[in-house]
Amino acid sequence: ISLLLSSCSWPLICSAHMSAFYDILSIRNPAVKELVRLRLGGRRARIQRGLALVRGRQLIQSMGEHFKFKRVYTYEDSIAGSYHAERVVRVEKSVLRHAIFGPSREEYANRLDEDDFVLGTISPPKTIQDFDPAPRFLLAVDGVKYPENMGLLLASAVALKFDGVVFSPSCVDHLNYKVLEASQAVAWTMPHRYASAADLFELCKKYQLLPCAATADGVPLAELPSSLSAEHRGFCLVVGSESSGVSPDVLQYCKRVALPMSELMESLNAGVAGGILMHALACTWR
Repeated sequence: ISLLLSSCSWPLICSAHMSAFYDILSIRNPAVKELVRLRLGGRRARIQRGLALVRGRQLIQSMGEHFKFKRVYTYEDSIAGSYHAERVVRVEKSVLRHAIFGPSREEYANRLDEDDFVLGTISPPKTIQDFDPAPRFLLAVDGVKYPENMGLLLASAVALKFDGVVFSPSCVDHLNYKVLEASQAVAWTMPHRYASAADLFELCKKYQLLPCAATADGVPLAELPSSLSAEHRGFCLVVGSESSGVSPDVLQYCKRVALPMSELMESLNAGVAGGILMHALACTWR
């Protein structure tokens, strides 16, 4: 196959005559191993390799309208002009299934749409140290583990025009491919950084933001003042993990706020509760 590809006078992978050929046929191919490392390795693997993994034809094409991918891996026959990438690589479908799920979870592949069997790698946006211009509304995510919740929070922050996001080191990677799917990558260019509890408090002081934490025992929204005090230009809402909420190290710096809840409901998940609180505080204190 490699000899046929190298002698072809047309651009690589762009000819309809190549429909019978694949560039990658084996799960032992180094590129496949790289995809698996990106899928399993989390934030550390992403930083080490300088690449983020994206899954799904529609999402990759949507992001490709604004950003160029390094590689797109697909089983599709007709791909000429379909993707904005340095290279489009044709991969046998069972190999893509392995890259997405691994040998122990391949049965889940039957639940996927055909669109899901397309993977892309792309250079991730850079982490910042200072927000410029000075923010008025920040979201801080403390220990959220589930990609669906992280995706909901990021999508809400973008929709409500928050100025940036601060992540604790224990969060699920906000550029995890499942987070990107859940949020449709709307927060791809949103300013972000990582911070410890002390760093987050210093950040709030620097920008004159009131640190608020979502807690069950906090002040109900209806009882909050209608405006911020003169010493605060805006606020930073901290949303904690699904199991234990905001960590004590962060909570000690924060004003506690809560959603009024029906007695029929024990709690809302982090993504839903955080989105409601972001909207309520932004409307109250804008």
